[in-house]
Amino acid sequence: MTATIAPAKASTLQRIDQLLNKQIFFIVGCQKSGTTWVQRMLDGHPDIRCQGEGYFGPVLMPLLQQAIQAYNQRQKAGQKGLFTDSDLKDLLRTAVGLSFARWVGDTDVKAIGEKTPEHALCMNPLAECFPNAKFIHITRDGRDVCVSGWFHNQRKPGPDFNKRFPDLNTYIQYTVKQHWTPYIQHAQHFGQQHPQRYHELRYEDLHNDPAGQTKKLLNFLGIDDSDPYTDACLAAGSFKNLTQGRTRGEEDKSSFFRKGVIGDWQNHFDQSNIATYNLAAGELPTKLGYK
Repeated sequence: MTATIAPAKASTLQRIDQLLNKQIFFIVGCQKSGTTWVQRMLDGHPDIRCQGEGYFGPVLMPLLQQAIQAYNQRQKAGQKGLFTDSDLKDLLRTAVGLSFARWVGDTDVKAIGEKTPEHALCMNPLAECFPNAKFIHITRDGRDVCVSGWFHNQRKPGPDFNKRFPDLNTYIQYTVKQHWTPYIQHAQHFGQQHPQRYHELRYEDLHNDPAGQTKKLLNFLGIDDSDPYTDACLAAGSFKNLTQGRTRGEEDKSSFFRKGVIGDWQNHFDQSNIATYNLAAGELPTKLGYK
């Protein structure tokens, strides 16, 4: 007797296939570099759905790989019963498609995006699983990243954070070496290998020219960038909208969107912090144009 797929399951699989045939994109970049800002902004376009944080690469993929390895060791069907690396990619695509289906619902959109900062470290495997996917990499002055991250973690620091980072210098060294530098280097290396699939956006450029940079993003994704749609994105990502009424520069230390300005590091770095940052960051800030 030939097994058949239940109608409900067939509908789900068909829905996943339809979604994965749309323009898929991933927003990556060091934490506190503006990835959430870009996610919210693009999600404001009627032809785009963009959510976060799925952690498909750093969490879901390794767990699926472990499950496959455990199954392969226990199964007794021989070589024909083994799951392969190709099967892993199919499983990941299906799992991501299920997430996308929940995000999109019944709405017909042209592009589906996801924002997880850590995906900067696993762009190659994601690119293999999603051959048509594009990647948006957000960069920001590492000094502002450190200050923003420091205040973000101070909202609910807890004993573990205070123990690991008793002062700003300790946090600067960790953030630059473990996050800011490797995220940028990995993402840019991917961009050099896949220039047609990679778009790099500076936080500062988006801050200074939101309309122009938003149009570039939409153009990169192949999405309508005419003024009404660009305006919708700008409204969705406006600091006032994200903070329920505050203007940029008006600080709220309890908010995820604390201040939203450029160069805030100058208000918080002392000479010791500057020296620590320069030693940890090396030549990368200069290469990126941050002086």
